[in-house]
Amino acid sequence: MDRKLIEKYINSFDKKIVSVLDLDKCKIEYSGIKTGRDIRDIPGDEEVSRAFLLTRLVNELGYPADRIEIETEYTAGRPHTITSRIDVIVRDSNGDAFLFIECKSPDAYASEDKDQLIKEQLYKVAGMEKNEGHKVKYLVLYTTNDTKGSVYDECIIIDTEKYPTFTDWENGRNSTNTLPARYGKAQKTPYVKASSKDLETDFNNEMLTQLQIDLHNVLWGGGGTDDNEVFSSLTNLILAKIQDEDEKEDGDTYDFQSLTFDKGGDEEFETNEQLFDRINDLYRRALSSKLYINDTKELEKSYVIDTKKFALSKLKYAVQKMEGLSFVDGKNSLSGKDILGDFFEGIIRNGFKQSKGQFFTHINIVRFMLYAIQADRLAIKRIKNDLEIPYMVDPSAGSGTFLIEYMKFITLNMKYRNRGATGYNADLGTARKVKDALAEWFGIDNRENRWAAKFIYGSEINFNLGTATKVNMILHGDGSTNIFVKDGLLPFSQYVKESSPNVLHDSKDDALYQDKSVNGNFDLILTNPPFSVELDNDTKKSLKKGFLFGDKKNSENLFIERWYQLLRENGRLAAVLPESVFDTSENKYIRLFIYKYFKVKAVVSLPQLAFEPFTSTKTSILFAQKKTQAEIEKWNKIWVDVSKQYSQLKTRTENIIDVVDGKKAKAKLPSIKNLTEKEEAEVIKAMLQSYLSPADKDKSVVELVTKYRSELTTITKLDKDLQDYFGYVNVWWVFSDVAKQLSYDIFMAEVDSIGYKRTTRSEKETINELYRSVNNNEPVVDDNVVETVLDEMRKIEWD
Repeated sequence: MDRKLIEKYINSFDKKIVSVLDLDKCKIEYSGIKTGRDIRDIPGDEEVSRAFLLTRLVNELGYPADRIEIETEYTAGRPHTITSRIDVIVRDSNGDAFLFIECKSPDAYASEDKDQLIKEQLYKVAGMEKNEGHKVKYLVLYTTNDTKGSVYDECIIIDTEKYPTFTDWENGRNSTNTLPARYGKAQKTPYVKASSKDLETDFNNEMLTQLQIDLHNVLWGGGGTDDNEVFSSLTNLILAKIQDEDEKEDGDTYDFQSLTFDKGGDEEFETNEQLFDRINDLYRRALSSKLYINDTKELEKSYVIDTKKFALSKLKYAVQKMEGLSFVDGKNSLSGKDILGDFFEGIIRNGFKQSKGQFFTHINIVRFMLYAIQADRLAIKRIKNDLEIPYMVDPSAGSGTFLIEYMKFITLNMKYRNRGATGYNADLGTARKVKDALAEWFGIDNRENRWAAKFIYGSEINFNLGTATKVNMILHGDGSTNIFVKDGLLPFSQYVKESSPNVLHDSKDDALYQDKSVNGNFDLILTNPPFSVELDNDTKKSLKKGFLFGDKKNSENLFIERWYQLLRENGRLAAVLPESVFDTSENKYIRLFIYKYFKVKAVVSLPQLAFEPFTSTKTSILFAQKKTQAEIEKWNKIWVDVSKQYSQLKTRTENIIDVVDGKKAKAKLPSIKNLTEKEEAEVIKAMLQSYLSPADKDKSVVELVTKYRSELTTITKLDKDLQDYFGYVNVWWVFSDVAKQLSYDIFMAEVDSIGYKRTTRSEKETINELYRSVNNNEPVVDDNVVETVLDEMRKIEWD
């Protein structure tokens, strides 16, 4: 509250209702009005708001001072005791209460439950006024607002002749917002862009926390609607509101509000159906412009809410709760914190009910992955060398947790951490071109995440979660990121939108990937793909053409291929995967794919409870880097050479075994007929490789075949299902030899405690072995300390 602005307003009038005004000492005295009790020396913003109101009532709205009273008290019981007070009453010539006003400070007005205030401090106390024989016309919940350099009223006005009880009003929720002059009719002034009645842009945490509570209590309360249906409805409404703000010109009346219209000189509220139609039109325009859905038939079938499951009265309630707030310009960002974004994340946490099929990655794991993959160092390198922030994508984005956290992470580490003379991270240097780029990306405090519009991408097949991701990113001020509500496994040509940039749409054939299409535009992938889910039918049709293993069933393995397709050379990957990927024979092919196309940097095994209670699947985090063309070519050459060795050894081994078993004559077998017994033994030993022990050093051919017959049978068996990809070999025999020639260190860790333990009802904080933290679970990064898994991983060198 700007007290000096209010003081200037009050002193601008000759007719003084406020006789003593010393805001520095919080002294206020009134004259010419009836006062129920001494209110001198009462500090606080509520009293300052009332002083403004009283001055305005007399000097601008034309009410006689002698008909205004404050602090009217009501008694009850025997002996009579004071039970309630009302802040302001404006009486008419009959002595009835024309305006029955409860004043609040701006903070209290924003943060307290308005329904409770209206019920308890207006309707209930007005009932006491009526018991004393007086009528009450208008109930007013009031405060002041001064965000645009001048002070004005902020209020809810209820006509008790139309809504005599709180229940009557609650069912219709029709109210006005403009104080009537000279005992006239209370009118509703609509919100108009770039007018004195524009949207509120100055928020605080308490205000939005209360809004979240209010929406949750009413929309989720009472039963009858599935939790996730309510969540998706509210998400759709916010998307419609964002669309409304984006498309309006100065002077336009906003569509996202409850409106009135003139009917024969009287003001009448629109019906719930009229409100629904207008909001639904906004929503469909948002689907086209923000979710890139342009199929006319699909749009015609899309509705902002399901009216059979979500009552229109709840729609109206939600609209009225949000209509006066700007969800586009209402950014209050400080040190990487965006309270509008935090508000929506709270809705996701409290409103979306996770299940085994749809669950979110805990913030501890996400932040660990960001620092472990050294995204901050990569960003500094890319900005200094290429004037670009690392392109990041999550092709199975869920509600956008990885995207949001990456956005916060980059802004925090480039703008606020290790600040140098330029006001940005000192490691970015002072080159003019770098400073100019940083100013463009981060320079506007309430739009410091707008760089994300170019550098962050995501895709999510679940419509409700995809929409939530889009809204989540917008509310974090990302400049409307490239979020596609599509399957993340579709051909790249299907990720289409009219506006640029859109690097996800690009593709080219890769000879090293059997001429399959790759995108190759992304520096980073951080993700937690769906495990073993049924794929979309449209996606299935394109898999065989676009993926090496399109006929395999495990969805997470298809995403592993997609990560190769998305990343550029030396692009970095951090992904949560089921441990079955790393140790079951069913997933042998995808492990070979990983080793061929990626350099594995680390594998961090998470505890069983990491994703409980939604799933008990044991998981690990894979950290890897896409190989360069030269590295893959080197792999291929070695693979071919070792495969030739295997084929020769296989033939000789099988022939030797047949000779030992008396099935064939050695003289008739060209591959071994000239070998001595010692040379035959060396063939068997070469085939057995790691199976051998020191005790086998001097064993004969017969002894070796007898001891290791089962192993030899396994080794000489070809992996026919993989022959199109890896040749006519036993792939693990070949791989073991290739791996020896291309050996490198892989950091391995197993973690038992990750800072939390969740149940269906609550989350308990525990020891965190992933990283050290000071507050808000933000990891402590110190290159000189090695205590946690993160400290170890910060020592890993990335190309």
